[in-house]
Amino acid sequence: MDRRILHPCVIAFAVALGAAAATRAVADDFYKGRTVTVVNPSDPGGSYHLYAEVVARHIGKFIPGKPTVIIQDKPGAGGASAAAYMMNAAPQDGTMIAEIAPGTITDPLVRKLKYDATKFHWLGSIATRSQVMAFWHTTPVKTIEDLKKTEVTVGATGRAATSYIVPAYINFILGTKMKIISGYKGGGDLDLAMERNEIQGRSNYYSGYTSVRPEWIRDHKLNFVIIVGAPIKELPEVPNVRHFLKPGSIEAKVDALISLNFEVGQGFYAPPGVPADRVQILRKAYADMLADPATREECEKRKLDFQAVGAEQVQKLIVDGFKAADDAVVAKFRTAMGAGEKKS
Repeated sequence: MDRRILHPCVIAFAVALGAAAATRAVADDFYKGRTVTVVNPSDPGGSYHLYAEVVARHIGKFIPGKPTVIIQDKPGAGGASAAAYMMNAAPQDGTMIAEIAPGTITDPLVRKLKYDATKFHWLGSIATRSQVMAFWHTTPVKTIEDLKKTEVTVGATGRAATSYIVPAYINFILGTKMKIISGYKGGGDLDLAMERNEIQGRSNYYSGYTSVRPEWIRDHKLNFVIIVGAPIKELPEVPNVRHFLKPGSIEAKVDALISLNFEVGQGFYAPPGVPADRVQILRKAYADMLADPATREECEKRKLDFQAVGAEQVQKLIVDGFKAADDAVVAKFRTAMGAGEKKS
């Protein structure tokens, strides 16, 4: 009889290997032959859909069992409809994940909505993205001072959307005169409305133009006036809202709360009821997808930003951001979000 005693670390390692193998076997059994749906919170005409396509194309390679991955568009209320669906009605078994429309992260601080971004299981973000106010080249607005003197119309998809939040915030904090017309289905509709002169401008990501309307950049069809969020390297001459705010002021704190949306950027998440083991499977698959050179290459080919942020960092950004928003900051934020809208 062999009386050798195994070291406790060896035993623990063997147990861990066995548990990992068992988890993978269960995952293979669950996902094999199934379909995973990626929910896009906007219409198919903008960069949100392009990011959903990138994730749908690549994440399935890293999910055990190699499920089929498809996209489902759920536009509405600036992305809040998709978030509410994921919170309350989507399957909670790990077969559905969603992309966030960044403004919807903080919108529950402003109005009653049927979701809570802190309760989603965040998988990570494919890109952090700042917003810039852009105006059609025929509009007499080229500087922030012009924007304070001249009333212009801008479009938005809904109150939860960055297309609404950004101009409403700039109106409130800097005294600009943008009239916000909401009710558009998505970025594609907003672009068409601007081209047809239904609206004169909109808030968007710079890569929302380079990936969807690159000819507008090439042909100088847009005037970029002011940025919210981190600096945009391609637009070094365009001022940032934070440059006009006193450090440490309540206005600067509101800016930090709004910028949280853009620090998370194109984040993806699973509903709150997904079992913990499947959350871990999805997080690992998402991390492996971000680390795969093919994912970055496709983003670069499509002129999309790519700045990967891991699941833990995204979760921390959101939790810490909400904790830092005291009553005074939230009250100021709510006041800002009530500014400047005309319902279509």
